[in-house]
Amino acid sequence: FNGAKAYHDSKLCNVLFLKEAHKRWVDGEGVSVRAFNPGLITSTGLFRNARKENPISTALFGFVATNLAGFSVPVDVGGDRLVYMATASEEEVPSGSYLSAPKATSKAVTGAEGFDIATISKEAKDDDLAAKLWEKSKDVVARL
Repeated sequence: FNGAKAYHDSKLCNVLFLKEAHKRWVDGEGVSVRAFNPGLITSTGLFRNARKENPISTALFGFVATNLAGFSVPVDVGGDRLVYMATASEEEVPSGSYLSAPKATSKAVTGAEGFDIATISKEAKDDDLAAKLWEKSKDVVARL
């Protein structure tokens, strides 16, 4: 198991699913679909596997990231970003948008502060991969 790859893949799937949902649901349906990067929040379960293997290094990383380097954001900033993404008007944040802060040290929570539409990776722009993920998701959900 590679935790970093699993995390990366899950974030890629979020954006691919966003793109496909926007394509399938938005036209005339009154549905808005968005995704976001809440920022690095070291106090969540993200590092749970690393904590088991190396609790001292993980705690040290969390302390440095949050208190010294400043590239970790508190849980409330991530929550405020979620609220902004979910409640922003269609004009402010159009459906199909992926939001992120301009840099890791940013504490911005609104578009006016810099938490805004971000560029997605080349891999996340793959329409065929997005459609395949959608179909695979439908198959998995149908079996539940």
